[in-house]
Amino acid sequence: MVAKLLIFTSLLQLTFVLDSTFIRKNIRREANSALNEIKRENLTEISEDVETYSQFLQSGITKNDILLPDNRYTFNCTNFHKIDLYRYNVGGGRSKTVDIGTFQGQMVVVKRISTIKRKVIGDNYRELLFMKEILLREQLEHPGLINMMGFCVRHLYKESYKKIQLRSDISAVYEYGEEFNITDLILTTDERLSHALDLANLLLYLHNSPLGSLVIGDFHKNHFLMVNNKIKLIDLDYMHNIEYPCVLSQNRTLNKKCPYQLTCHKINTRELASPSSCNNENGCNLGECRGYNLKINIRHIYKAFLKYLLQTQFFNPVIQKMLSELTLHLIENDISIEDLVKQLKNIIHTNRNG
Repeated sequence: MVAKLLIFTSLLQLTFVLDSTFIRKNIRREANSALNEIKRENLTEISEDVETYSQFLQSGITKNDILLPDNRYTFNCTNFHKIDLYRYNVGGGRSKTVDIGTFQGQMVVVKRISTIKRKVIGDNYRELLFMKEILLREQLEHPGLINMMGFCVRHLYKESYKKIQLRSDISAVYEYGEEFNITDLILTTDERLSHALDLANLLLYLHNSPLGSLVIGDFHKNHFLMVNNKIKLIDLDYMHNIEYPCVLSQNRTLNKKCPYQLTCHKINTRELASPSSCNNENGCNLGECRGYNLKINIRHIYKAFLKYLLQTQFFNPVIQKMLSELTLHLIENDISIEDLVKQLKNIIHTNRNG
């Protein structure tokens, strides 16, 4: 009896060992099969990647010749060195300096972080303004804005090591434009009206931009250049969408009125840097004068350009009367941008068709 039990126990152990071995073999076989499948997939992906990128590395092409896939821009960090610069520090503002160069026979403008005017603004704020201008130009699209042809951001001022203090390496390339004095231009009547309409259309776009109503901050007439007989705005770093503030109150004597007879609208308190600044027993009473940015733009454009472009002595009596009425509205700044565009189109039509 004991012998039979020993034989039965041995058979069970042998069966367990065989089953375990079989299970392990199956697991190993499945694992190997899965690994082989993964390898095949990876090899396929690698092969596809090699095929995709090898086309850029064929004879005569190096990695520095590979441009960004976005065809919107001609320049990026890989080909800035191909611009042949020949004039340096020809202009610029508080945040940047300007160089002039050529690329494939075409004149271009290279803006870079200024290292000259550090006493005016700090390095961090200078970088902020420069990057802001790039981001604004990236989001806005209008023929009245200077065309950005590309940019390169390699590192910031504070990112370098203490032992090797490097200046900011941020640059942007723009189309080339000529400086001009509006009073010195010799223009036909049609050219005068066309320039005026172009400027009005730019203001209309800025008023209805994707970023809200934008004001041309730090306005200067030398921030406009002539590009292929078109006046274009070149400076965007101080542009913003913040309207003039006002105070809403049931007590009219406490109201802070809006300029230009604009209406005070309730502000979005979520945009306030310090919500506690508008807390009172009746809720937030801070507001904004919507339309103020547009009024400022119209006033500046009139004083810098329209005042000279629309001088009546250059036109026939019929146009003189139309321009006189329009100029009065511009002086009073009581005309909407839509009406300004409409009236200029009407004057152009009358001037061309007699």
